Amino acid sequence: MSPAAFLTLSATVAIAALTPGPAVTAIVARAISDGWRPAMAVNAGVVTGDLLFFALAAAGMAAAARTLGDLFAVIGIAGAAYLAWQGVKLWRAKPRVAATAPVGHEGHFWPNYGAGLLLMMSHVQAMIFYAALMPGFVDLTALQGADLALLGAMLVVVIGGINSGYAFLASRARRFFADERALTLMNRVAGTLMFIAAALVASRV
Repeated sequence: MSPAAFLTLSATVAIAALTPGPAVTAIVARAISDGWRPAMAVNAGVVTGDLLFFALAAAGMAAAARTLGDLFAVIGIAGAAYLAWQGVKLWRAKPRVAATAPVGHEGHFWPNYGAGLLLMMSHVQAMIFYAALMPGFVDLTALQGADLALLGAMLVVVIGGINSGYAFLASRARRFFADERALTLMNRVAGTLMFIAAALVASRV
């Protein structure tokens, strides 16, 4: 794989990652409601999903999107339902200006990681994106293990880094909210973003 092909592919992935979609919306919502660390757990799940789809595309299994279409549809519905439920919880959460976590929020790593991974597994277009994108830049049959590792690292850095930027900026916005009325507004903004993410996922099933 030539340096020019690698840089062009990296730039294309970066442009795709900068475009807000269900993953970015869910990460921003979690950052606004619970802060940077829970949002980074969602980000980790999203990046894991991207790596899985990249691996499937590199292995020539893009046809699984069609062969397992019904299964992916079920996963997509489950992902949309989970995000919608998170939105409901955020809308119903009672604001607390204390140091403890607000009711209805999820601050633990694994549930947030699982939400990010489930979100990506319901995003079958991501695998199709990799399956269509990769052959245009590299000859997958000629790739060595080191090339695949380099591309995987690029995905982690580019997608994870851009999502981290979104999470950081959204979490900083929380500092402007210091009373119950503002916290209620913050929860409902985050909940609405969860609903939007759920709708985006459902529309792609």
